[in-house]
Amino acid sequence: MTARFILILRWVVIPTVMALMAPNQQQKTPVMDNSISPVQILPAREPLSSFLVDDENQFSLLSWNILLPSSQDNWWCHKQYAGNVDMDKRQWTFRQQLIQERVLHSAADIVCIQEAHGDTFEDDFGFMKDAGYDHVLHKKFRFRCATFFLREKFTLEQVGHKDRALVTTVRCKQQQTQKKVAHIVNCHLSGGAAPERRLRQVHDALDQIRKWTNALEQNYVKQKNGNRPSPKNIAKAEQALLDYQNAGFIVCGDFNSDGNTAVRKLLVEGSVDPDWHEPQYPDLRLSSKQRKQPFGSFIDAFEMAFGGNVCDGDYGDVDSLTNDARPATYVVPNLASLLLLPISEANGPPRTEFGPQVAQGIAETLNLNDFCETEIDLAFEQVDHDRNGLIDQDEIQKLLVSAYVSTYGQQIKQERKNFFRGFGADEGANGLTKDQFMNRLIALQKDREGERKAFGLARGLGLQKLSKLDMEKAFESIDLDGNGLLDEEEFQTLLETMYVTIYGEEITRHRAEFFEGFQKRIEGDTSKELTRKQFTDRLLELHQELEGGRKGSQLAEVRTDADAQKMIERFTPLLQDALDEVFDKFSSNGATLTQEEVNAFLLKTNGQLGRGGTYRHTSAMFEKKMDQSTEPVELTRDDWYKVFARELAEGKWWQVVYDLEVCGSDLRSHHSNVNSRDRFYQGWLDYIYFQSLVCTSVQDVLTETERSLVYKDGDALPNEWHPSDHLPVAVIFSWN
Repeated sequence: MTARFILILRWVVIPTVMALMAPNQQQKTPVMDNSISPVQILPAREPLSSFLVDDENQFSLLSWNILLPSSQDNWWCHKQYAGNVDMDKRQWTFRQQLIQERVLHSAADIVCIQEAHGDTFEDDFGFMKDAGYDHVLHKKFRFRCATFFLREKFTLEQVGHKDRALVTTVRCKQQQTQKKVAHIVNCHLSGGAAPERRLRQVHDALDQIRKWTNALEQNYVKQKNGNRPSPKNIAKAEQALLDYQNAGFIVCGDFNSDGNTAVRKLLVEGSVDPDWHEPQYPDLRLSSKQRKQPFGSFIDAFEMAFGGNVCDGDYGDVDSLTNDARPATYVVPNLASLLLLPISEANGPPRTEFGPQVAQGIAETLNLNDFCETEIDLAFEQVDHDRNGLIDQDEIQKLLVSAYVSTYGQQIKQERKNFFRGFGADEGANGLTKDQFMNRLIALQKDREGERKAFGLARGLGLQKLSKLDMEKAFESIDLDGNGLLDEEEFQTLLETMYVTIYGEEITRHRAEFFEGFQKRIEGDTSKELTRKQFTDRLLELHQELEGGRKGSQLAEVRTDADAQKMIERFTPLLQDALDEVFDKFSSNGATLTQEEVNAFLLKTNGQLGRGGTYRHTSAMFEKKMDQSTEPVELTRDDWYKVFARELAEGKWWQVVYDLEVCGSDLRSHHSNVNSRDRFYQGWLDYIYFQSLVCTSVQDVLTETERSLVYKDGDALPNEWHPSDHLPVAVIFSWN
């Protein structure tokens, strides 16, 4: 079967059959006519308006991440260009002209821009107002979304400013289609190893539309069931609701991910279960509960047009020079292959098996904030009760008991409040009497939700059964001051004992795990004690559990020194040599870098102090060292490596290469030959998903001349004829 026929089955036949078989539901089933009218692929850079067959029943949309304007906030944009591009071609004035020409020439009815700059927006895009567009700009975030629409064709009805997503509802003005409404989600999702954030961002954006629709439904019910219902108002409310229920949906923008993602699953299948994982991040939980949207199955416009599903196999191996291949929307130099070795199949930095909640409790018990040498030494002294220089199992047991009390502190506090709730100022004002205490125990035992707590209380009080005599003895055992009243402080002590009892088996298991790691690493070691070094290693694993970066099959975060060390182990020999070359160039002694020497590097690469990731990372290192020493501090060669490990973890390949090359190193000359596809990284990051509309056409992203310039001549993005690292995607829709 052809790819096009498979897509027809997927998007049209199967949903239609399932809709006929399924019981009546509120969830919409999209009506698709694309099986009858195949999607036309339009040539790049041609005006979309010239392809509209029925202007009143069709509209066009263009979506483009333009690369943040080169204002103060984007001073580093020039670093993304190849070295052979003149500096004046990298400046915003030149780039703005290219953007203006591309957008206006497209003549799109709706334009969705990502990475607009809030402070300079009016100057950057003033040409859109002159061309007849109204707009909405996201009111927050550094990288803002902006949605433009032709004022003669659409009117704005709703606006929602969500996390990295701008949600708008527009109504068509034309007489024939004046009841047609389109919901548009223009998004620039979080980048890097953050699939759960991307899922939440799209889910919350769609949920905003659900809330708008629900509000209209509530208004309709209110009008219909009012004391003096007005037929006119009822009809008006009903029509407004029907317009939204029959509206078209578009979710477009820079998704910062491709492949079988949670965002795609939410859009296409309607829900993502908590036990589902993205293939790139198999160990990362995306949500504690099911994420779903009620609007039915969305369709990827470019998948329908080209028959290319980015989930099937490694789509990055596709030959983008073939006319029928789905075009990549992000084509940049493959600098990663120059800088990093592939991620090892081995696990990342070691972590504890406690889980973040208990790990946080241990950290709080030991007053560990920075996990620096001083804090760890104090922690060792705190746990080593017998002062013999070794940590035994009993000492770990005491640590874990305290940690569990700290971990569940808020729950214990709430349980204490619940236990005393219900007694007024005149009754039990200073505590609970014996009778009140006994009634509370009996009530807790009868509460099915409280069975585990009742068991913990019984064990903590030494109760075999809740007889009156046993409970009276229990009361006396915890009434420490003997005043005949149980106050909150006395009950706090009991609850802490209860929680330790409830989680006793977990505490025992965690105690064993605290030692087992070292017994496995040191063959034949059956010691039940930890040295200071072993205890330190366990605390560093605890730190990794709490603050360590996420790992994936392609991307990995660097948040701790252990993460940074793992990234350094992936440095290619080429990068290692380049880093050493530049380090030696600025170091006067060949071993360290002073603050002045680091500043000289920053001025060379960033033009001034106070900006850029390298400035932030080196400043943080100097500050940390100064907090721990009264002597002048310097950065070691290992510190230098960690600065660039953090830059690479943020995806700043181009910045690392530029910084090293501007300081005299030569990295890009080691690229493979110009005709090799390995020279480029191709990404399918920009999408237009739709529902309850008919996609009649999509526009190619490159002309044949441009495609040859990129893939044959090596003119990767951005360049002197294209001002962004992303290519615009455009579609023509018909109303259902």
